[in-house]
Amino acid sequence: MPRALALLPLLLTAALVPSRAAAQCSPAACSSTHAYLSFESVAPGTSVEGLGAVHPDLSIASVAWPFGPTCTLGSAAAIEEGVSTPFAAYGTAGSFANGCLNGIRGFGDSQGCVLDYDFTFAPGVSVSCFSIRMLDYGDLFPFGGTTHTVTLTAYNASNAVVSTDVLTMLGGVDLVTGDACTAQASEPGNRLFTVTGTGITTVKLTFDAFPDPNCGFDDISFCEESAPTGTAKRTWGAVKGGYR
Repeated sequence: MPRALALLPLLLTAALVPSRAAAQCSPAACSSTHAYLSFESVAPGTSVEGLGAVHPDLSIASVAWPFGPTCTLGSAAAIEEGVSTPFAAYGTAGSFANGCLNGIRGFGDSQGCVLDYDFTFAPGVSVSCFSIRMLDYGDLFPFGGTTHTVTLTAYNASNAVVSTDVLTMLGGVDLVTGDACTAQASEPGNRLFTVTGTGITTVKLTFDAFPDPNCGFDDISFCEESAPTGTAKRTWGAVKGGYR
């Protein structure tokens, strides 16, 4: 099938311009401390959940998916390309475990079940930008449906919505744009979500009732606006050579 035809089922919401879909929280975009997590130093199977698990000021928490089979809470862990232990979060070209991460490592959860995610920050920390890459979404829809939506929502300390970034995919599976190894930047299989605004304290990644349960994540970045209570601002890790 020509690639132009393969793209027809894909709809990106009008609220998100294409350039933003490919943009990540960069040092230049930060007025203060920039953080970037490549997961390259996190061994496969290591839990990524809890404050300080992958960054001193970030907490990742899995949340039960409300629509069907949810994965075990607290089971989100680092994954590695070509390594199916402790699990393959997804398979590219049908069976290659965790293929085409940005580098060789990221994180995810077990296949066949779904988790939503909450991202919160250390006491006293708020951010002005938060970004995360989702990989291999859109080449499997076992729960049916014709509309498949993934939403990243940022909230402030008053629980008011600051910013949203929404991916909506229409129709059935797409083995080109939905595969991590063949998707282009901003397509569902290689989708960078970014939310921006003042005073972000919580970011939620949520799936609708008809998702692709087999996907992975990589490349978290954020811009800290304020320092942790009683501590100096910190940076974390080295930036991976180039973004996909």
